[in-house]
Amino acid sequence: MEAAIDFTFIYDLVKDERTKQFAYSFHAAADRNGFVLGTIVTPGDTHDSQILEPLVEQVIEKVGKLEAVAADAAYKTPAITNYLFNKEIIPALPYTRPRTKEGFFRKHDYVYDEHFDCYLALRVSH
Repeated sequence: MEAAIDFTFIYDLVKDERTKQFAYSFHAAADRNGFVLGTIVTPGDTHDSQILEPLVEQVIEKVGKLEAVAADAAYKTPAITNYLFNKEIIPALPYTRPRTKEGFFRKHDYVYDEHFDCYLALRVSH
């Protein structure tokens, strides 16, 4: 069975931008037919990535082992991917562009040298 994670809805009661917000997020897991398999409600300031494990565990308790989990980019973290692989669940996560920090080399700054089986920097910034 596959599960899609994250139908997140945020509810805000706010009069203007300076007023404090009351918000919550509704996280749901559904099968390929759209049937809801599990839900968790969290405060609005809880990051989506913190909810995947408990939501997957809830679904596994109800329906058994999952074959795959599809989720949006908020769930694409090394910890979540590791968790899913350890559970033998296939992660179906979207492509995200590399987020190289300022001052670090990017992938296109290197070239692969087949003869020496290594990568060489094309340019060096000082």
